[in-house]
Amino acid sequence: MIEELTLIGDDCSLEACEFGEEKSGDAAKSFDELAGGAAASGKGKGLWLITAKASAASLFDDFEIGDVFPADGDEVPATGDKAKLAVETQMADASGWGITMTASEVETTKLKHKIKKYRKGKADAEGSISSIFTLGVTGESGALTNQFMKVVKKTASGITVSQVNSHPIWLKGIIRDTNVTGNVFAFVFGQIELFNIGFAGKSGESQAYDAKFRFTGNDPVYYEIELA
Repeated sequence: MIEELTLIGDDCSLEACEFGEEKSGDAAKSFDELAGGAAASGKGKGLWLITAKASAASLFDDFEIGDVFPADGDEVPATGDKAKLAVETQMADASGWGITMTASEVETTKLKHKIKKYRKGKADAEGSISSIFTLGVTGESGALTNQFMKVVKKTASGITVSQVNSHPIWLKGIIRDTNVTGNVFAFVFGQIELFNIGFAGKSGESQAYDAKFRFTGNDPVYYEIELA
């Protein structure tokens, strides 16, 4: 029986994901083998971004293209299934994160009704990342600062210039972080676009800020995985 567990902030974390080379299923090789390892090596364990589905007997079944498939590595994708393995990086400068989801209220009242009636309309979601500016992380090429402004770095070896690199980020918001057998690993996965970053400082306080984000691409998905 799965333990009922009330979660606290220390149970969660935040990761950014990038995806490797697209791999094609052939109904013979497992994810472990497609990732370059031996069968049952665990090389292909992780999240695979679905880029194509077989016309019949697809391993991805009810998933949509753009979703991620949580693989143990021993699964064998069908001929026509295609996917990319995620490389996950801890967002080391994040001290917290949150997502809020709301739905519009669509009034459907008729003349005969004495009390107004409503139906739920389109859902909306927004999120934020609470961060502390960290040298070597926040200001790196492709990191949060580079989403909004050019980054110039001068070192003993020379000068590098990183042009503004505003691009969607694949986000894995971990609700319950565990690797213990029998426990549940839970997370929200989706593609986001960042809309702000802050720079400030007060004497005796951390240089903290909140970065707002919105979802783009496929709708976010909540995953619960019971660890074998």
